Amino acid sequence: MKISAIKTKILQVLLLCACSLLSFSCDNHGKRTAIGQELLTGSWKDTSPSALHFTLFKDGTARSDNMKTLLYKNWSVKDNQITFTVESIGNGTSSTDKITYIVEKLTDKEMVLRSGESIYKYKKK
Repeated sequence: MKISAIKTKILQVLLLCACSLLSFSCDNHGKRTAIGQELLTGSWKDTSPSALHFTLFKDGTARSDNMKTLLYKNWSVKDNQITFTVESIGNGTSSTDKITYIVEKLTDKEMVLRSGESIYKYKKK
């Protein structure tokens, strides 16, 4: 009887381990998925009061649609992150920076980007 009880316990532990592994393998939480460039291309309207509208082109270039002092130059995607190269022009000086955001949501009509605690929402024009 004792050996049977031990075998039952071992079987229960193995079953629990198998279920845990299966559960983890099915969980997408924390995994990065590649973002489709097709959904990103097009003109995006910033829904915040800043209204920094821009257009992303298939060839990786970008354009500011309504800002003369912040010029979007190009963009690229890796995993679930989008990186913009922007040129800031003002007071006779200019600087070029790369800004990376995490793509929180992307559909054919809406995009939500995050940088730290800041969230940026866009609608496709």
